[in-house]
Amino acid sequence: MTIIELNRKQTTFRNKVSKVKNFINSFQLTESTKDYIALKSKLDNIKSIIKELDILQNDYCALPDKVNLKDSLDTLSYLQEEAEETKVSFLVLLSNYESKNETVNNNSKNNHAKLPDLPLPTFSGKFQEFEQFNLQFMNLIGNNPSLNEVQKLCYLKGALKNEASIIQSDQDTFDSLMKALEVRYENTRALVDILS
Repeated sequence: MTIIELNRKQTTFRNKVSKVKNFINSFQLTESTKDYIALKSKLDNIKSIIKELDILQNDYCALPDKVNLKDSLDTLSYLQEEAEETKVSFLVLLSNYESKNETVNNNSKNNHAKLPDLPLPTFSGKFQEFEQFNLQFMNLIGNNPSLNEVQKLCYLKGALKNEASIIQSDQDTFDSLMKALEVRYENTRALVDILS
């Protein structure tokens, strides 16, 4: 390439950097995801321009020694600094956006009233109370995806009192103990006898 062609490329990059700088200077930070994506996209653009400016510098340096490069390299150096400053401005804006969203998310989490802890249901072995116990226990513990099977088993063993605690053994899993309770206490015939 000739110095004239490289200078034209440099002018093109100067225009690109100017456009990106104008974008950043006129940008108004909002909570919009669209704005965040636009910032990320423009940051990618300026990073790409910086890489292309490095390539352009190498192209200038590849020219024959007799070509006077001082003015072109000075302009290119200034343009590289301007692109780096613009990149930093984007990073600052993105950081502000992310911290603003983090603050909004933390505030929304903190705006919820702390409810009192729910007491775990207990079951003492009365047939007529098993259906209610089973429903409450499964809603609170049994169907809770954040608990593993061992934790569920510990809660279940802790909820069984008096006669109901006799049914448990050391070999129980959560599912096996719950099944044993259901077999024993969902006995509709025994329930009918108690109620009649």
